[in-house]
Amino acid sequence: MSCVICWNIKEKGPIRTEPYESLFVEIQGNISKSLFFVKYKIMLISYKWLQSYFEKKLPAPEKLVELITFSFAEVESFEKKGEDTILDIKVLPDRACYALSHRGVSYEVSAIIGLERKIFKWPQPIVSKVRSLNVCIEKPELCSRYMARVIENIDPKAQVWVREHLEAIGQRSISPIVDGANIVMFDMGQPLHAFDADKVEGDIVVRLAKKGEKIITLDNRDVTLDEETLIIADEKGPLAIAGIKGGKKAEVSSSTKNLILESANFNASHIRKTAERLGIKTDASKRFENHISPELASTGMDDFTAYLFEIDKNIKVGEIIDIYPKKQEERTIIISEEYISNKLGLKISSEQIKEVLSRLLIEFAEEAERKELVLIPPPFRIDLNIPEDIAEEIGRIVGYDKIPITSLPKINTFPKITKSFYYEWKIREILVNAGFSEVMTSSFTERGEVEIEKPLAEDKKYTRPDLRINFEKVLAMNTLNTPLFDNNKVKIFEIGKVFTKSGEHLSLAISENNDTIAFIGENKKGVSEYNLDEIIKKLPEPKNWDISISDIEDKKFKPFSLYPFIVRDIALFVPVNIKPEEVIKVIKEIKTELILKEPTLFDDFTNKEGKRSLAFRMIFQSMNKTLSDSEVNEIMKKIYDKIKEKGWEVR
Repeated sequence: MSCVICWNIKEKGPIRTEPYESLFVEIQGNISKSLFFVKYKIMLISYKWLQSYFEKKLPAPEKLVELITFSFAEVESFEKKGEDTILDIKVLPDRACYALSHRGVSYEVSAIIGLERKIFKWPQPIVSKVRSLNVCIEKPELCSRYMARVIENIDPKAQVWVREHLEAIGQRSISPIVDGANIVMFDMGQPLHAFDADKVEGDIVVRLAKKGEKIITLDNRDVTLDEETLIIADEKGPLAIAGIKGGKKAEVSSSTKNLILESANFNASHIRKTAERLGIKTDASKRFENHISPELASTGMDDFTAYLFEIDKNIKVGEIIDIYPKKQEERTIIISEEYISNKLGLKISSEQIKEVLSRLLIEFAEEAERKELVLIPPPFRIDLNIPEDIAEEIGRIVGYDKIPITSLPKINTFPKITKSFYYEWKIREILVNAGFSEVMTSSFTERGEVEIEKPLAEDKKYTRPDLRINFEKVLAMNTLNTPLFDNNKVKIFEIGKVFTKSGEHLSLAISENNDTIAFIGENKKGVSEYNLDEIIKKLPEPKNWDISISDIEDKKFKPFSLYPFIVRDIALFVPVNIKPEEVIKVIKEIKTELILKEPTLFDDFTNKEGKRSLAFRMIFQSMNKTLSDSEVNEIMKKIYDKIKEKGWEVR
């Protein structure tokens, strides 16, 4: 694709543009998918750093943890670290767009406890004439904003406060310039990067990598790039993997005198997929994949520049190149006091609503005639889009504990019975009442028709094409362990979805190595399987819910052994009048924890000589080890001796 949006610092304006609206819509769609799959992110917050945002004293760490947990995010833990306390906060995806930073958390704390925050405005250097810089974005759908600026003649000195701040949250100090980029990111949430300007050859281009291009990352990893990876490049090749990791080529070192600062915004879904594909997860990618506002890029650039100016007043600072073709639109949400109260089940006054909105920096104007409020959320709160979002914000700041306990309204009508659900349970009823047990196997397997993009394991690379593929393994295992059961017949079934190229359907698998119920269908290895969707289609609509599955007997759970068992049979001649129970009683006189259950009689006959023959099966198993033959032989010898003492003959 040819260059879509470019900027030349000499001409101070865009050179060429192309339509962007449809690309922006696609980005929005990808964002939704990205947020759906992202789990919570851990953010370490320094209590001292947080305090710097407030003139008044914050509540003690213990109290602050309680306040945060009940209104914003769960605090996993907190611990004392020297004179500081570190809070381990689990930030969920819907708030990660602003809360993976100290400034974002300070915003929440301010709203929760109504404490006014400081507004920081650090001194900015005067713009000077520096070397020219051209920037070009070839893939604007993947890079919605790119800011760059040249800084020359820098001789930075290490800052003790910066090192202390970073070390407090588990980060190591690298160099004054890199530390500056990190301190700003952890402070306000915008990832930043600095290139050594003397190592950059020609223009900066934001483009997709060419097949086979390579980059050595800052952590010395040799990465082969593919055509789906967005990179920052110069005329010679890759400088960085966009939004994820910088490269060694333009690495900032102790001898660096001239810089190119980068503050950008990248497509969240693309960053997540690239980071997963390359196996490179960074603090920068963690923020970009949660779709931070492109408006943060300018704040990040200003803060990074101010930091460099603070540590070296002699720097020469160039103009900012800002390629931002499609600015983030201002969102308007219309809501009423009545709507909020109804949604929360709590009467909230207009004054309370306005106070909470002010705390959350949500601008509002009153529509007196319609008794509504027109709201404009702050740009960084891209998670606020619909009235329900606002109702939730009001509720959590006012306090969910204020919502009264009320009974749900009674439902007078019986819900409509879903045909497929009814017959699925009707089948369960029939089988369970006939003595079958239901099993549930994995929906994934080692072979099939529908492949998983990111399988959990080698033997779970496909969705199951039928139930039989996993059901047979369960049947085999149960059959192998039949000596442990009171009933030697394995009676199991499974109901579940199966997935083929033509679609998915509900299926029933049932074991047939029993004579309880006769089934018609394809039988393979003692298993029959049926397409329940096709069967249910032919059945009449249910008129009432008449499912009645028998109650399970009241039994206590007993742990089972994970070690293999040993089966031994013993046969003996006894007088005709001796009952099997008497023999079992004699065997049980041998005190041992290794006999799993009571000996089971499996043969009883009287021969021509009038001798009664009894045969018993015994199961030996240990709860904590694999038994050896010698251990079982020793027990069997004691049993034989006991039998002989009774005058009985071992066969």
